[in-house]
Amino acid sequence: MNVRFVVRGSLLALIVVLAALAAVLLFTEQGRRLLPTTPPEVPAAPVITAPRGPLPNSPGGLIEWTRYDGGSYNPAGHGFLFRLANGQVVGVTTAHSLSFEVQPPLRHIALALHEQTQPVIQFDTLRGTPGVARSGEDMSVDYVLLNVPTEAALDPTLILDPDPRGLPQAGERVVLYTLINDQARRFDGAVLSVDPTAVWVVMDEVFDPGGLSGSPFISQHTGQVIGMAIATTRRGGKVLLGLHPIGSLVEKALKAQTFPKIIDYRR
Repeated sequence: MNVRFVVRGSLLALIVVLAALAAVLLFTEQGRRLLPTTPPEVPAAPVITAPRGPLPNSPGGLIEWTRYDGGSYNPAGHGFLFRLANGQVVGVTTAHSLSFEVQPPLRHIALALHEQTQPVIQFDTLRGTPGVARSGEDMSVDYVLLNVPTEAALDPTLILDPDPRGLPQAGERVVLYTLINDQARRFDGAVLSVDPTAVWVVMDEVFDPGGLSGSPFISQHTGQVIGMAIATTRRGGKVLLGLHPIGSLVEKALKAQTFPKIIDYRR
């Protein structure tokens, strides 16, 4: 047996394997996620055939307040209102901001424009079964839909329209709409990756997104909601946010068959 030939062959095979691994890590989005010091590579701006529309003038993202039985309201995160094609308005926030197992039980959820409660709307009824706090890459499991009574008097400028595409396009410019210290804030970004279970956005600005889960992301092209902020991470000095896609939220809202009272709901 030619030992030198075998050794050279083994080294060549090892080099090929290492090169393939490097390609996976450096040239695929899944691989780059494993390299926290590597800056995210934003795809080129896409051609978007959907009609253009203006960005909302309202804050869009509202402050979420929770009230447990016998207690007072306390801020818990963010949420927003969106309109279905049939005209029905739905409230939405994150599952990870709420607890349905504690005592005393959760009684009300409110969405407000201020750090002081002054709710835009107070909810006592869910729309369908709530999701669960995200623990992996699937952002679409993390949601709570809230039932808006048809007679509710709402400021129409606070109600957002879902983007009918259901998902944005990779490279598309988007903006996070939220409230911080009673002030409407907008943070620009670009869509990094798209999947029916999760959209990842790389933000232009470095900021602390803690507590902003539940805020809506708006397409800068259509002016409509493309997702709800769920998770955050940092890579290569950039802030990345993971979204629950709006198409998934709309589908869940349309399929809802039960409308349990918040105080009665248990997992």
